[in-house]
Amino acid sequence: MTTIIAEKLKLLPDSPGCYQMRDAQNEIIYVGKAKNLKNRVRSYFHGAHNAKTTRLVSEIVDFTYVITASELEAFVLEINMIKEYDPKYNIMLKDDKTYPYIAITNEEHPRLIVTRNQRKRHLARYFGPYPNVRAARTTIDVLNQIYPFRKCFNIPKKECLYYHMHQCLGPCIIKEKLDYSSYKNKVASFLNGDAKDVLKDIVTRMNEAAEQLEFEKAKEYRDLKFAIEDTVAKQKISINDLTSRDYVGVFADEDEISIDILITRQGNIVQNHQTIINKYDSVEDETMNYLLQFYQMNNKPKEICIKGFDFEILKNILNVEIYEAKLGKKKEILDMANYNAKFNLENKRNIYKNQVLKKYETVEDLGKLLGIPTPRRMEAFDNSNLYGEYPVSAMVCYIDGKPSPKDFRKYHIKTVVGANDYESMKEVIYRRYLRLVMEEQILPDLIVMDGGEIQVHAAEEVLQSLNLDIAVIGIQKNDKHKASKIFYKENLYDVDKNSSIYLLLADISQRVHDFAISFFRSNKAKGLFSSILDPIPGLGPKRKEELLKYFINIDKIKEASIEDLKKAGMPINLATEIFHYFHKET
Repeated sequence: MTTIIAEKLKLLPDSPGCYQMRDAQNEIIYVGKAKNLKNRVRSYFHGAHNAKTTRLVSEIVDFTYVITASELEAFVLEINMIKEYDPKYNIMLKDDKTYPYIAITNEEHPRLIVTRNQRKRHLARYFGPYPNVRAARTTIDVLNQIYPFRKCFNIPKKECLYYHMHQCLGPCIIKEKLDYSSYKNKVASFLNGDAKDVLKDIVTRMNEAAEQLEFEKAKEYRDLKFAIEDTVAKQKISINDLTSRDYVGVFADEDEISIDILITRQGNIVQNHQTIINKYDSVEDETMNYLLQFYQMNNKPKEICIKGFDFEILKNILNVEIYEAKLGKKKEILDMANYNAKFNLENKRNIYKNQVLKKYETVEDLGKLLGIPTPRRMEAFDNSNLYGEYPVSAMVCYIDGKPSPKDFRKYHIKTVVGANDYESMKEVIYRRYLRLVMEEQILPDLIVMDGGEIQVHAAEEVLQSLNLDIAVIGIQKNDKHKASKIFYKENLYDVDKNSSIYLLLADISQRVHDFAISFFRSNKAKGLFSSILDPIPGLGPKRKEELLKYFINIDKIKEASIEDLKKAGMPINLATEIFHYFHKET
């Protein structure tokens, strides 16, 4: 059992849901459903199993899950995911046997039928799937008693008993056009979960039969009531339309953003994408940037449901319909996505809490290795530039071995010309710690330079001039740009690559490097963007920022119409000027 599995098992919820077992390649090898996720998933990793389950468990390196509101929802989601992923350890549905649907045919004189085949979607309107086949058939019988749909497969030449029982409109003898629309709407409403009127009528009949001592009949109505409740039990997993739609759930705290994307195709949830990203910017901007990258690598749906964001920029770039679902099943699925996003982040937090003592022990061990007090607060620096152009620096902060994004800082290099890493580092260290001293803020216990001897000496020179006694180490990297050794007080320390100290320092090194590179790319893009737009009269820095935020890149501005530019906040005169600037030849 891996460490990540052991930690996740401790925090499984006592909720129904669908779980996915994954192998070393992150492939889903088994999908299951559970009335209680905690009990069911834990059972795989405790006790004895048969040979097949033992083989399955031997390949599991991680698992994921989607929390649902009921076991029925978990059941239907399991069906959909098995069909989508075809996991090698699932044997059900391999013979293409599927759970049934209730359908209203699109014939001139429609019928209510139970079918396992919904491929010909233009021939009928489908509801389901329904795991309880008997209950689905019983419900069809009830609906046929209440609503006068056609019962026969082929229309006969004369009326049958159903016509005389007022359970059929008699298309066999009535030649004028018959209107079934109100019946179809009522049945659709019923099958979508609004069964109040029908159940009320059945309860009334059941009570009347009991009062007349017709107990067998009353029992039939009671069983009928249970069957209907079972069939139309509220499930959000399937929705009866053909639109490809993604439901994006978002939940954020001060440091991170959790995103959960429920992907529906043909009305069924077939995939669940979960991720947690660092929060460097606003939740809206970070989420939008992530979704742009996600849909560049994955097929776009026709619609995206998401709550609480300005959709216009994303809508224009992705060219899909984006909205917030506020009613019905769409809202319920969106709520489920948001709930799972929140649970995933809280779950990660809880896993982290279980590991935080280990982190603190690692920080203590680092202090012992360097011969300094436990460095509870660490600040790490890295520079980035392109042959001296667009020079920037970045600082990340770790408290008790945990990144603290709210304390991360970005720096434009102001006094250094060209690619001079030593002087750039001196400038940033001086600006950072002079400010902390002047404002009497908390100083770090350890400064980490993403580099070796040169960067460490730069920092030590500045600290000495500020009369500050703070330990400085450098994370020296190998040819593959991976952390390899620690430079401290003119000595190199080899660290076991499997040790917790190495993993912590490698994480710090990678994070500060990524943060600096990200800031550099943003700075470079803005610089190039501004230089291209400089010749346009009347377009100042603020308007350039608005264009950059709205269009993301220069190519989209070149393709934009005057109306598009107005939508980006440009006045009509300036929008016209920008348009003609990029369409001079035309």
